[in-house]
This record gives sequence, structure tokens and C-alpha cells, in this order.
Amino acid sequence: IFMGTTLRNIVSPGQNMEHSCLMACKIHKRQVFCYAVLDYLFQLKASGRKATTIASYAESLGLLGQRLGTSIPLKVVSPVLLNTAIDGLAIIDDRPGKRRSQTTLNRHRSAYRGFFGWAFMTKRIPENPALLLGRSQMESVPTQPISLHEVHSFLGAIRRSGETLRLRDEALFALYAFTGLRRAEALSLDVADYNAALRTLQVKNGKNGRPRVVHVIPKLGLLLEKLQKHNEPGREIEDGKLFPGRTHGHGLTTRQAQSRFQHWKAITGLRPTLTIHSFRVGFATALHHESRDVVLVSRALGHGDLRPTLRYIELSIGELPQLMERTFRQIA
Repeated sequence: IFMGTTLRNIVSPGQNMEHSCLMACKIHKRQVFCYAVLDYLFQLKASGRKATTIASYAESLGLLGQRLGTSIPLKVVSPVLLNTAIDGLAIIDDRPGKRRSQTTLNRHRSAYRGFFGWAFMTKRIPENPALLLGRSQMESVPTQPISLHEVHSFLGAIRRSGETLRLRDEALFALYAFTGLRRAEALSLDVADYNAALRTLQVKNGKNGRPRVVHVIPKLGLLLEKLQKHNEPGREIEDGKLFPGRTHGHGLTTRQAQSRFQHWKAITGLRPTLTIHSFRVGFATALHHESRDVVLVSRALGHGDLRPTLRYIELSIGELPQLMERTFRQIA
């Protein structure tokens, strides 16, 4: 990513870091920033982290290397020095007047916490300078949920079209709408991951590597069965990805899925504020409206904690008095 010719498939602002480190360092390489970064990225790769995740870490650490100096000894990096470097990252050097967003800076902070925490655990440094490095608090714009009526219109537009890929697209967006899967979870599915007899999906690559089994409603099951049996001209997909992309043997990419979503959204005339993530939020909203069970919704979303679930739903606190009266009416 970030290491010049060491990993050619990754490019970052710190591309010449290894060369400069070789020229400049005069202490054991384990304690030098650039060598430690190389070891850390290889460790991430060995632990099975996704290439996009490794690329993101490499970019963040490359920017930090530009600020601190690639051959700086790790033990010299103090909390004050690290915070000063991060403050400097707010300004984009080659674009006067432009500043990085707090979301981007928080992503960099997360990378630095991970890196320095690893350096401390592997005894490269006696203290962790990122131990108290927190994320900047900010108001995030909540994702708008797509309504069931909008889902019906969206899927209907795909079904009525004469496009070659309408079956694949209808199945993909129905999957998002009726299971609440994350975008990457759906795109990573193989044809064999759907069990038509049990109407279940085996999600092997969930968030944080957690696998789970997802129930499929009959309407979605019919679409997935058709997709499993479907052969596009010149392409066998039974043993490949459930949602094939443009390249033979490869699945649909996130960029391609986004392009298809924008295509169908424009045809349907949906609200401009809706995104692919709106399907997941809409799924949670509809499920909570029907069940009023936050724990159930959390489990359906694949959350390991209730807190993120609360961002997806609106708790109807105003209904509490009526609910209490109905619940305890017979006792009273």
C-alpha cells in the first residue's frame, strides 16, 4: 500500500517511506516509525483484514509519517506530538483553503489508536501515546429510511424494465430491503450461501468477522431461487458470486452497486436523500414498527450491541402512557 515496491497493490502518500527510512535510520528498525508501519500492515494482512481496510490504514499512517518524519523513533512520539500532528492534518497541504472533515480525521485517529496500541503490545514502545486519543464529537446526519411504498415502487420499476440485468438487480435490492444486510455483506454472498429448502442465507463475512444466518421471506426466496438457476449468456454463475459483476468470475463491486442504485432511483423518482443504506434503516424501522422489540431488531441487523440499533429506530416515548394503561388495565 504505502511501502513502495513492497506491496505493489497499495498506493498512498507515504510511497517512498521505506527508502527514506533505510537511508536515515540509525537505530533498531523495530523502533523506527516506517519499519513498524510495514510490520503492522503485514500483520493486518496476515490476520485476514480486507484490502480496503489495509489501504485505509496505510493512507492514514502515510500522512502521519509526512508530519512526524518517516524515520522518527516510535518512543519519541508523545501524546502532545501526536495530537499536534493530527491537528495539522486538518489542513490539506496541496489545496489551500480546503480542510479535512471531522469524519476523515476520526478515521485517521482510529488508525493511529490501532497502530500505537499494537506497537505497545508488541513492546516496541514503553507507553502508548494514542491511549487517550478520542474521536471528535460531531453531529451526524441520520440516514433517511426508505418506506415500504417506496420499496414497492423501486422493485416494480426494475421488474417492469426490459433490461438484461433486471433479475439480478431486483434480487439485490430486495435483499437489502427485506433482510437489512449491509452493502458489503450482500455483495460478498456466493450462490451456495442461499439454502432454498430452509430459506436461509449464510452470511460468512459479517462485520468484525461475525458469521450469521439470516431468514429469507418467501417473496425474496423466489427471486433468489430464480437467480441461482439463471445463466446469463456465456456465463455460468452457479458456483460463483450470487450477484455477478462486469468482470467474469467476480462479484458486483460496491461502486457498481451504487451505480445501479442511482440508475433505478432516477427512473423511480425517489427522494434524492435516499441511499443504499436507506434500505437497512427502512428494514429496521419497519421491523420495529411491527414488533416494538429493540432486541429483536438489533439481532436482525447483526448488531452485537443495542446502542448502534438505537440510531436506526425512533422510540415512541409519547406512546408510553397509553401502553402502560393497556398493560395494567385489568389489574387496576
